[in-house]
Amino acid sequence: MRAAVNEDGVLGAPSVGTWYPRIGLGAPLHPGDVIGVLHRAGSVLEVAAPRGAGGVATSVAAAGTWVGYGEEIATMGEGTGALGTHAPPKARPADVPDDVSVLAADTDGTIYLRPEPGSPAFTEAGATVSPLDTVALVEVMKTFTPVRAEAGGTVVRVCVEDGASVAAGDALFWIREG
Repeated sequence: MRAAVNEDGVLGAPSVGTWYPRIGLGAPLHPGDVIGVLHRAGSVLEVAAPRGAGGVATSVAAAGTWVGYGEEIATMGEGTGALGTHAPPKARPADVPDDVSVLAADTDGTIYLRPEPGSPAFTEAGATVSPLDTVALVEVMKTFTPVRAEAGGTVVRVCVEDGASVAAGDALFWIREG
């Protein structure tokens, strides 16, 4: 699972659980690097730095800290790397315009584009999203994890059908930032 990041460089927990960092102060942060684990209901979930991660860790929550979804687990500061540089998904479609980011699945599972059957979709093509807005849910073994927009912008394309199976790295949404 990837940590969420806001415009201040704060990395948020991707789920609830007890946090155990694998990085320390000053550690370089690169997209996809494992930065710690969350212990949740008998499971251990690796937490990776998000797309757009860069710089170094300027704060890290203490080992054994209980965190809720989105609560601070670390902060990025100046250092090597470039905040805002998105790593491409596993297979970036060739027809994606240069000014569009692809929001990809972090894990295998079933994607749901609405909070429950019969409800409106979280978002749709043409809609505006803000950083950390929930745009979908991924279900893995009866556990639902929100898929959050990594940056604000306009949804250009919804790449999946509601209820479809997805694999880690599959394109879910195209978002034009800004």
